[in-house]
Amino acid sequence: MAVVMLRITCSTISSGSPIHMSQAPEPDGGDFPTPLPWLARAGTAPYIPGHFSELIDNLTALLKDIDADPLVDRTFTWPGAASPVSLRQVLHYMGNCGLFTRGGRPSRVLLTPGARHFLDTGEVDYLTAVLHAHVRFFGETLKVIGEGLTYDELNHIAVDSYGLNWKSLDQVRRRVHWMRGTGMVEYWTNGKIAPTKDGVALLSRLSLVRPSDLESQRQAAGLAAELPEIPRLLAERLNEVTEEELQARKRVLGYIAGGANMTALSRLVDAATASLSRSEFIQFSVEVFEVSKSSAEQSLNTLQSLDLMVQVGPDQFAATDLAAEWFTSGEAVDLIRHLHLNLALLGETLEALESESDSGTLTAILAERYPTSGLTRKDVTARVALLVEAGLAERIGNVTRRTALGTALAGSLPLQQHHDAHQVSALSLACTVATENGQSLPLPERLAAEVVSSSTDSANYQRFERALAEAFRYLGADVEVHSGPAKTDMVVTLWLSPASRRRIAVEAKTDGAGLVTDQDVKFMRLSKHRARHHADHTVLIGPGFDTWVSQEADKEGVAVLTAKQLAEAVVRHSETPLYPHELVALLLAGQADALEHTWSETERRTEAMALVVNAMWKSANDPADIEFGAGALDVRDIWRETKASLDTPLDKKEIEEALAFLSSPCVAGVLERGGDHAITAPPELIALRLRSLASAIETKAVGTDSRWNTAANAIAESSNSLPGGLPMPNSSSNDIEPAQVRAWAKAEGRPVNTRGRLPESLIREYRRALHLSTD
Repeated sequence: MAVVMLRITCSTISSGSPIHMSQAPEPDGGDFPTPLPWLARAGTAPYIPGHFSELIDNLTALLKDIDADPLVDRTFTWPGAASPVSLRQVLHYMGNCGLFTRGGRPSRVLLTPGARHFLDTGEVDYLTAVLHAHVRFFGETLKVIGEGLTYDELNHIAVDSYGLNWKSLDQVRRRVHWMRGTGMVEYWTNGKIAPTKDGVALLSRLSLVRPSDLESQRQAAGLAAELPEIPRLLAERLNEVTEEELQARKRVLGYIAGGANMTALSRLVDAATASLSRSEFIQFSVEVFEVSKSSAEQSLNTLQSLDLMVQVGPDQFAATDLAAEWFTSGEAVDLIRHLHLNLALLGETLEALESESDSGTLTAILAERYPTSGLTRKDVTARVALLVEAGLAERIGNVTRRTALGTALAGSLPLQQHHDAHQVSALSLACTVATENGQSLPLPERLAAEVVSSSTDSANYQRFERALAEAFRYLGADVEVHSGPAKTDMVVTLWLSPASRRRIAVEAKTDGAGLVTDQDVKFMRLSKHRARHHADHTVLIGPGFDTWVSQEADKEGVAVLTAKQLAEAVVRHSETPLYPHELVALLLAGQADALEHTWSETERRTEAMALVVNAMWKSANDPADIEFGAGALDVRDIWRETKASLDTPLDKKEIEEALAFLSSPCVAGVLERGGDHAITAPPELIALRLRSLASAIETKAVGTDSRWNTAANAIAESSNSLPGGLPMPNSSSNDIEPAQVRAWAKAEGRPVNTRGRLPESLIREYRRALHLSTD
């Protein structure tokens, strides 16, 4: 199959925005390599064990060993070491230092021209230049030392002047270790590092970055930039996109063969320009990107969901008109414009980068502006990576900021409205907000939207109370609504253990301006309300609180919770449920950090489970892995396969816990063979079995006097009074034909038992779907 030459090169995009290559160009002779742009260099210096005097010999031994045997999956023994170590681990500690390239199956490592030049000549100044070209603050370390600096002084300069955000001396020590090993600096007994004559001579040959250069880059980010002209079809599509369509965009980017990058997408779109069959697309992806057939199939699904490919026949696929238009223009900005139409909050992420932010801060900003979006930190990181590659954003240490081109694009895209920029009625939220399957928002999102919206409806305070009651029932609490003079608005009871309950008095305050003040809260009454209803604690809930209210609440031991915080908890609970003894921290004063820790740990266990399953399934369908190890992985293999997916890689205990659960007889998704583990079924079937277990537990619970079943029924019954919400039919199953429910559930991909009593929750979902389709 012929592949057209890519219009997007590895060095620049036609708009002039840089795409940073993974390795700087290397010369044929003794000239020093050209340094990568500062932001494209590695922040971590390579590590080699041993005394600095052994560094060159150890590095030479490593390079010779790799030159003789490039296979990665083997061991390597450092000179003088008692035992071998994994070569993969050695390469991990070396990082992106410009001495190695990776590729091929089975995985191989090759020497770069720079590494080979050093190995042939032994020139330590050339080695230093190679490292300087690929590692930040390497040659600059030699420059700022001047006549002598201590490690602390050197670290302060790296942090204050070069923005490296280091928390320890480890990185400056590594750089000095290399400089001492190559004879460029020496260590004095007074604790200072000073340059040698060789070091001073080398400085004149290095191209160095100055702090003023970085500052000018920061200032340049605020300058205006000219956007490339937008193609006709794409311009029409962006002009006609609606708010509902923006809200309905998909959250997860999905898997793409070759990675979610411009080059891979360009090759895939190019291959599909003239139409090809499913088998041809899979064969192309396998041959070009060296992925498994199942991964290629998954990639095809992703490209369709992003509107880059479309099915044009019984088994034929082609690039969409918009995708072909982007490929013709060759503009990375046009790809971002196109993806913005299909990927939730892509342009909104760019807008949120008005100041330098790390991924955690950016995730929090987006969650505050779009509380029902559900973007995880991983989702946000994937979006930032796309923006960085397109030249719309750039990384500085651990933070990211918009470029001038990014600022221009953010101001030109149709963006989803901020949550605080408009007040959408509950009827609109319940009936017209579309999702991917064309249905209205599911219950958690509707509850969350109603909690926030009703908190500012000061003319109808009972609406806010009803919304709170429904939200607490959804969180698994019993709710007693009281209201009225000399009474608390409601009391929620959380079941902590067979012998323990926690009763919490809830005081609900609405305010049309969104801020509850000291005129609205009488703290002296709160303790009386608490005693009257035999409650243990009090929580004050409203749209927002002024400083005085927050200070007095701290003094009185009253928890303060905004409507937005409760709404976020409802949505988060729908994705990662917590037990009542864990959620009680939401309603207690001073427990926010403990709740966040619990939620983060639970979410991480869930993500660990997914990563382990997917890593094992990938290995089980990889011909090279099957030949090498029968598709089975040990804990270390799984760690290696998943470490790039998380900011903090999984540790051994997390992987072992996931494997133990998956290996249990009830799940039987993993089979242990000695120290290795092999997956026994596709991930979709493992998930289906887990759903069947959940369905079985829920079915049995229906017939019991379960407070959680009572709470669930109360949600459905009270939904009749949800302002603007859709009236729910009676939750009784007497007038429901079980066969119809089972047929609907199977069509929706929902697990359902073939006989016996149907779960009430499934019947409620069926009634909601039925009502929506006939409304």
